Amino acid sequence: MRASVRRSIQALLDGADMVTMLAGAASGAVAGYTYYPATFDADLRLAATGAVALGGTFLFTTVADAVLAPLRRFAQADVADMRAAAQTRAAEARGVAVPSGLSEAVDQVAAAAEDDAARRAAQAAYRIDLSDQLLSNPGRWRGYINGEATYYLAPGTVLHYSREENERGIAEHRYTLLTADDPTPVPVTNVRDILEDLVPRARKTAEDLDAVAPSTV
Repeated sequence: MRASVRRSIQALLDGADMVTMLAGAASGAVAGYTYYPATFDADLRLAATGAVALGGTFLFTTVADAVLAPLRRFAQADVADMRAAAQTRAAEARGVAVPSGLSEAVDQVAAAAEDDAARRAAQAAYRIDLSDQLLSNPGRWRGYINGEATYYLAPGTVLHYSREENERGIAEHRYTLLTADDPTPVPVTNVRDILEDLVPRARKTAEDLDAVAPSTV
C-alpha cells in the first residue's frame, strides 16, 4: 500500500515537472514578445523571446522544486531500500547468499578471487594449448587470491600460471612447470614442453619400479 502511494506520487510529480516547464516557457515567451521594445531590431526579437522563455522555465522549475521538495523526499524515501532488496533477490536467484557481515563478505570475495584466477588461467591456456581439451578446463585449475593458479599434472609436477604486466603496462600470461625434484621454474610456451618433461619422468618411474620388482623364476 505504501509503495503504491509512493509510486502514484512520483508519477504526479513527473507530470507536474512537465507542466511546470511548459508553463514557464510559455509565460517567458509571452512576456518577452510582449514587452520587447518595438523600436529595436525585429530579428533580435525572437532571440530575446527565446532567452526570456528559458529564464521563465528556470524560474518556474526552481520555485516548483522548492514547493514540491517534501513530496519528493516522501516519494523517494525508500528508493535505496527497494534497490537493495532487488539486488538481494537477484543474488539469491543466482545462488549467491547475501553476506550477513563483513567477515562473510570477505570470504565470498576471496572465493570469487580464487575462482577468477582459475578461470583466467583456463581461458588464457590457448596460448600454449590450442587443442582446447586439456588446459582449458577451469575445474582442473586451483586458483589463489593473488591471481595465480596451479594445474595438477602428475605426482610431483604442476603447471603454474601467473599474470604480470610488462614495461608497457600490457598484461602477459605466464605458464611455468614446477617439479618436486627441481625448484627451478621451467617456462612453458607449448603443450609439447610439458610432454617433453613428463615422458622421461614416466620412463624413469617405470624403470625404478622394474628395479624394485621381485624377480620371477
